[in-house]
Amino acid sequence: MRRRHPYLAVLVAIAIAAGVGGSISPIAKHTKLTKSAPPSPTGAISTYYPTERTDVIKNPGIGYETFYQSAARDSQLPSSTMYFRINWSAIEARPGTFDFATLDSALSQAQASGQRLAFRIMAYEEGNSGPVGLRDAGFPGFAFAFEGAQVWFPNLDESVVKQDIRKLIAALGQRYGHNLAIDSIDIGIIGNWGEQHFWNTEPPPPYPRTDTLKWLFDEFRTHIKGPLVVNDGVWWNDREAFHYAISQGLGWRADCWGGKREMQLKYPFIVADVPNAWKSGPVVMEPCGVMSDWVSRNSQWQRSLQWAVDNHVSKISNKSAPIPAEMLPAVRDMLTKLGYRLVLKRAAFPVSIHSGDNFAVQLDWENKGNAPMYFDRHVLIRIGTLVKDTRVSMRGFLPGNRADTITIGTAGLAAGTYPVHIGLAPPGSETPDITLAIRGEGPWYTLGKLVVRH
Repeated sequence: MRRRHPYLAVLVAIAIAAGVGGSISPIAKHTKLTKSAPPSPTGAISTYYPTERTDVIKNPGIGYETFYQSAARDSQLPSSTMYFRINWSAIEARPGTFDFATLDSALSQAQASGQRLAFRIMAYEEGNSGPVGLRDAGFPGFAFAFEGAQVWFPNLDESVVKQDIRKLIAALGQRYGHNLAIDSIDIGIIGNWGEQHFWNTEPPPPYPRTDTLKWLFDEFRTHIKGPLVVNDGVWWNDREAFHYAISQGLGWRADCWGGKREMQLKYPFIVADVPNAWKSGPVVMEPCGVMSDWVSRNSQWQRSLQWAVDNHVSKISNKSAPIPAEMLPAVRDMLTKLGYRLVLKRAAFPVSIHSGDNFAVQLDWENKGNAPMYFDRHVLIRIGTLVKDTRVSMRGFLPGNRADTITIGTAGLAAGTYPVHIGLAPPGSETPDITLAIRGEGPWYTLGKLVVRH
């Protein structure tokens, strides 16, 4: 988005330490180990050591986002997410009447390309006057100039406006709130492009009260199951509300990644203020302009890529513009580090068991990415056609190591020799959808064979 942002008087020079050439530096690790599996009473143990893969992996909630178009049109990098924005007025032309046809179409495009959809409802943008249907119905609000045109924005502090927004969020939740095809939702609604600021407006309208912002975040949390994201504009305008959002597990995003002032005088302050925000909610970056602008103005773009890795960014975009050839290898390298990257290091279980017995499976993992998974995926073990949900969740697994010992029941399994597979699936599902960073044809991965005896 085209912007010129004024900055607060706190202009402290920040030195961003990173290399300017070669591959992106490695990631700090966190270690969590549980006790090892006890020896099998039946004797021999089968141990499997997978071979790690090192290429870019397409997985939900991480990596490269396409922008307003699906991977069918932007295929320069593997992408699991299509990002889309829509104006409030396009959804609610009249109070209480909601039209989701455009969002449904975007979702269909994403799914047709094997992607999930992330989206934001914008208050207004260039060429859009805001949710004027509410104004025409007598709702209280503010008129002001933005980008040379008149815009109207409702007064979110007024109860009648809150009632309308509550209906909108409830309708969003009913349609998309539990849909696994939705990757994340920005809590936009407020300000220029839904970025939760009113910079370069004249006269600037009053910012919503802190209690109103907290209420807004809670309404989204009530109705939306998946990851939610607030914009950095909240941090500049209401620090208390931003801290509240982070404390409730919301992620944050910024839309001028790579901008000189932003990288020196803005984003480092946010990270320093909420250093552990990435552990509970995703961090998302959209570039200032596009990456070719970074090259043309001779910016040290390598530092911006390294910053994303070091500060636990999970997703980035380039607004679906071509990535410059000189940047592409480094961008690919960065994408092998963003978000979760789950490596199964070792799996061990008995060579044979008696029919009906329980047995232990020991799994040694490493998250070699820079962030955890922000949604729930359970470890499934498949023995032949018998699928067992272990209830072991990978959500929140920080970078580092972890060991799980899982007890598997085999009631009803006839004598025979069975292949054993592992996969990660949404709770209640027997269909894995996560690609592990190991060799093999996923999303079911072969661990070996199990002999079941009478």
